[in-house]
Amino acid sequence: MATLTMDKRSQLLEAAAASLDIPQHMHEDAVLKYEDIGGWLSAEDSELRQYAPEIYPQGSFRLGTVVRPVFRSHEYDIDLVCRLAIDKDAISKAELKKKIGDRLKERDDLKEILSESRRAWALTYTNQFHMDVLSSIPNMERVPTGILLPDKELHLWQKSNPVSYADWFYERMKVIFLEKRAALAEAMQASIEEVPYWAVRTPLQRVVQILKRHRDIYFQNDLGNRPVSIIITTLAAHAYRNQPETIDALIDVVKSMSNHIETRDGKWWVQNPVEPDENFAERWNEYPERRLAFFRWLEQAHNDFVTAIRHTDLRKVAESLAPSLGPTTMTKAAASIGGLGSTALIESTSGGADNVPALSDARHCRDPLWPLSFGYKAGVTATVHPGLHKTKKLWDLTTRSVPKGVGLRFKLSTNVPRPYEVHWQVVNTGREAFLANEPRGGFEPNESGDVRWERTDYAGTHWVEAFVVKNGVCVARSGRKYVRVR
Repeated sequence: MATLTMDKRSQLLEAAAASLDIPQHMHEDAVLKYEDIGGWLSAEDSELRQYAPEIYPQGSFRLGTVVRPVFRSHEYDIDLVCRLAIDKDAISKAELKKKIGDRLKERDDLKEILSESRRAWALTYTNQFHMDVLSSIPNMERVPTGILLPDKELHLWQKSNPVSYADWFYERMKVIFLEKRAALAEAMQASIEEVPYWAVRTPLQRVVQILKRHRDIYFQNDLGNRPVSIIITTLAAHAYRNQPETIDALIDVVKSMSNHIETRDGKWWVQNPVEPDENFAERWNEYPERRLAFFRWLEQAHNDFVTAIRHTDLRKVAESLAPSLGPTTMTKAAASIGGLGSTALIESTSGGADNVPALSDARHCRDPLWPLSFGYKAGVTATVHPGLHKTKKLWDLTTRSVPKGVGLRFKLSTNVPRPYEVHWQVVNTGREAFLANEPRGGFEPNESGDVRWERTDYAGTHWVEAFVVKNGVCVARSGRKYVRVR
């Protein structure tokens, strides 16, 4: 067998981390669900509306370091913050939490999946993820993004700043992140701005995912001493030096993470980089066994990864890492880069993620109604929104599939001189649209300038096209903008 290059080892680790990541379709579904929750909390009939509720993700979902649960029966864990604009002296911790829970219970579908923990409300979407909604208010000492959270006993306010922490984390990998985003934009034939942050994964993000999976398996029978993710993430970000290859970053990070742990007046410290008074390692001082367990784990991780990369063929590297990252993870990773035969692929992580019916019978699509004389150009771009006429953009429409129930905003661009008419052709294909008697396929006049809104109601592959008509002649057409609804 040929000698393995370091690039191949890096590809293997990246593939392993990618298999742990939350699938893109599930990421999009999670965004839609928490946007929907935010809309419910701030609706006109909501008692919370007066407090300008804002809901957003924190932790691994915001940082791009989500890791698939070790056991497939478990859901992904997504942490959300619900911020109400209330002064800390005007409300108790328990009352703040109750206000948010009461509003969630007012909607039957949310009430069905709602449960309560000591300081959060959990929404469980079976076989997908569960979302923990943490109550918060502004921290006026750290405006505009600082927040105060009730502690687990609902006695004290805890300072936090997940938005600023994410900004710091992305700054630590800024050079590589920009390079990766530009490369992805080129591959997608899109502008850099059209590539969402969460579509990019850097070596630092992959390293954090790999370390978290190693930790999860190492501590699966000792959960009480398992290091919290924020310590691993913070130390890894401090240790990362914008290495372009995941393998180089991983070895360097595990070797130097401990250099960023401090002792202050005899106490162990891992400082929150955006809240200097917060010590992520505070519990190490109360429970010394947790600190000792962390250092034992870090030494084991270093040994495991250094030993693995010494092997000279891909199978041996994968086999070496299988006990610490999981045999399924490593078999899939090696298969995905061509290192083991296709028979070694155990199972797909996508879970039928795409699941979009292919383009089907479109004989109902009508021919243009006007004489054709194409002397001008036209094109259509589209963006995805929480619903019809909802101004908040979630992401750009690409060849990726989209879920049902979202709003799509199509925007015509053309060099045809005004005045002109725009006629839109919307063509649905597939069983669901035909059963609903909604194949469409005709021409619909422009209702609001060069913009058209549609909603994704039927699974299938559909398209939208704009026809620009001037003086009774079609002088430009955009070409089909395909929409794949899963």
